[in-house]
Amino acid sequence: MHLYDVADHNVQQAMQLIAFLPEAAYTHPSKVMPYSTIGKHVRHAYDHFVLLLKQIGKPHWTIDYDVRQRNTPMEVNRLAAIEQLEELQMRLKEIREIPLETPVTLSASIDAHDPTKYPFSSTFGRELWYCVMHAVHHFASIKAICIEQGLDLPQDFGLAPSTILSHSA
Repeated sequence: MHLYDVADHNVQQAMQLIAFLPEAAYTHPSKVMPYSTIGKHVRHAYDHFVLLLKQIGKPHWTIDYDVRQRNTPMEVNRLAAIEQLEELQMRLKEIREIPLETPVTLSASIDAHDPTKYPFSSTFGRELWYCVMHAVHHFASIKAICIEQGLDLPQDFGLAPSTILSHSA
């Protein structure tokens, strides 16, 4: 699959999950992961895609994944989350012509005791892949929260492609 297709599938999985969940499950706090809800994990994964896509069209792409919004409607409102994910999915379709090797700079905090933002050279494709894998990581946390609530999800939800491939070999 092309990376854009994988990203699209990733966002589609999130929308299907949200539509499947009982209303209360989306905002139910986890006992295992304090201050964590399914809605917060969905918003967090979504933010990374949006921060990457915000750079499109700028002369020098500098991505800072630390500049996220918290306490947004999509954290507590399933319909708002689905609407924003649908917009993200449409945006991902609109940008398919961007070469994955387009150079970008990642600006990152690397130490909680050091406020310096360090620059790292990267590519659009590498960062899009990061957004997908970051979402998969949060899908694993979502799956754990669902298990806490007695909800069953597909076996491969929240599993990295390499994990799925190693189990099928």
